Amino acid sequence: MKIDVVCPLYQAATVIDGFLARLNAQTGVEIQKIVFPVTVCEDSNETVEKIKAANCAYFLVGKEDFSHSLTREKAIKEYCESDVVITISQDVVLENDDALEKLASAVNEEVAYAYGRQICKKKNIEHYIRNKNYGTESHVVGQEDVAKLQLSAFFSSDAFAAYYRPTFLSLGGYGEHMMMSEDMFYAKKVIDAGYKKAYVAEAVAEHAHRYTLKQLYERYFQTGIWFAEHPEFDGYKATNSGLSLALYVFKKALFSFNIPVLVRFIPDMLARFLGMKKGKKSLKRRARNG
Repeated sequence: MKIDVVCPLYQAATVIDGFLARLNAQTGVEIQKIVFPVTVCEDSNETVEKIKAANCAYFLVGKEDFSHSLTREKAIKEYCESDVVITISQDVVLENDDALEKLASAVNEEVAYAYGRQICKKKNIEHYIRNKNYGTESHVVGQEDVAKLQLSAFFSSDAFAAYYRPTFLSLGGYGEHMMMSEDMFYAKKVIDAGYKKAYVAEAVAEHAHRYTLKQLYERYFQTGIWFAEHPEFDGYKATNSGLSLALYVFKKALFSFNIPVLVRFIPDMLARFLGMKKGKKSLKRRARNG
């Protein structure tokens, strides 16, 4: 299967060699083009030299111009040519040699968008959250499933995702600047247009973050603002609510006697809850104040 790969880079000079090696080790796919949108920073010159040496495509993006949605959109629209494009983050580690093949094989004229399973090996809170959000069974979601799944029907992640490029172009890509949740936004766009979204549990990648409580609060604060800016999601219930997720994490940590997670649990969950709540309120407050 012929595919293209898009990977935005930032401060990546020390990781790009390993990233390319892992891509080259993949079987079952023929990578036609690798496109690196490179955000200008202190090591971007070194990163570009490594990209040139590997004969990959790239373009530079200023920090102030970077967009999680439009930067990927530019790469897919202007640089890619294959029908199937995989977007992947620089810190994603593919767990199996056929991960790209498994993910790419899921998209076609009907299933326009697919995302793979993400795991976190370190036994922290994110480990349990990823186990909850990224299960071991694959599934496909269409318009007929939205009434049952509600908001979770649009859950996805473009940190490791596959796009059917002809459909991406016909839908106008993401269509707007976003610094988060652009994957969820596009998933809704796909489903609303009558196409389907797939979750491919057999395509596995490790992807983990290390947020401080302050960073976690800020991330959820911005997420709250995003939801307030996108009222088209207001009509859907959060079937996989924050409370049920918190209880899942607590039970798993308790049964495995994971003391570090139990110690962090309350402040971590409070940072998420308060950040989201205050983010939503802050936008409404600004709107009232003109």
